[in-house]
Amino acid sequence: RLLHLADTADRGGGETYLFLLADRLPRDRYALSVLCPSEGLLTERLRKIGVHVVLFEIPRLLSPTALLRLIRLLRQHRPDIVQSHGARPNLYAALAGRWARVPIIVSTIHNSLYDYPISSIRRSLYLLGERLTFALSDRIVCVAEALAQDLMGRSGRNPRKIQVIQNGVDLEAFNPGTVDGSKARRGLGLEEDAPLIGIVGRMTSQKGHLDLLTALVQIKAAIPTVKALIVGDGPLRAELVQYARTHRLDDCCIFTGLREDIPTIMGALDVVALPSRSEGLPFILLEAMAMGKPVVATSVNGVSEVVEDGVTAFLVPPRAPDLLARAIITLLLNRELASMLGAAARRQAERCFGLDRMIQDVETLYEEL
Repeated sequence: RLLHLADTADRGGGETYLFLLADRLPRDRYALSVLCPSEGLLTERLRKIGVHVVLFEIPRLLSPTALLRLIRLLRQHRPDIVQSHGARPNLYAALAGRWARVPIIVSTIHNSLYDYPISSIRRSLYLLGERLTFALSDRIVCVAEALAQDLMGRSGRNPRKIQVIQNGVDLEAFNPGTVDGSKARRGLGLEEDAPLIGIVGRMTSQKGHLDLLTALVQIKAAIPTVKALIVGDGPLRAELVQYARTHRLDDCCIFTGLREDIPTIMGALDVVALPSRSEGLPFILLEAMAMGKPVVATSVNGVSEVVEDGVTAFLVPPRAPDLLARAIITLLLNRELASMLGAAARRQAERCFGLDRMIQDVETLYEEL
């Protein structure tokens, strides 16, 4: 019996990881329940595949009432393993799990605490919670080697408790040989040969959308026919739409909102941009690689351990719109180079980042524990 504790019900790395596990773990071996803080995309997708979902809101600060409720839920479900995702769920699951005598507690780190856009006081509280989580958990799973090094480097904690299981991508769903990107272009009213760049992700400062729009001013000056797909939603949407309008980019920016057909959208793109200011190990990067798309990404955390600059992607520093623009222009103007990078990226995804490998690594962890 597995019970997972989600941080949000939105579309994000932790939520994608959780859904892929729920979808691919063998049902004859694992009975899975998921605690979500609210209704959302994740709960809809989980219910569609027959996963038991329980709503459990996690307060921003440690709440004795919420903790007692979680203890009762754990005693009711009697899981053999609890796995949590994110700083707050990790703390709640570790405290309540020990109190409820759950046999195995696994905490999962998808991003560094130092990348959270929070005040120094709140970060200190999170760091305190992280120390408690580490002490009470049986294993800390980090989705990137960079996150594991970050955790060990600042804490000196027992490295035997930390395990790296890198994210994986469904190589069949994201297969350039079977996905028709021209369908997405037609649906969006785009010409077949229009130069098209794209960003897919939640509209928060972490994802660097504003850096891409700043770069787009230069890109449009060099390639007037360029178009940019901005896929997703989030708290910064209104600000980004206004920025595009103010800087005369609204004629080349297409804000699509949330889309479920990400493989088709990815297939339509000429270049995938990942201008994030922080990341763990982003699924969007793996999906772009699997689709054989040339990527321009920032060299943050797990990104640098997935791709090699100039071989499987172009890497630029975060918060550097000028360099971002230059790299994207280079790929749009040099289709042969772009094709070479994309093909190398697909091979790298096949070698190292298949979803089957990720699921097998998690299963092995469960069985060892």
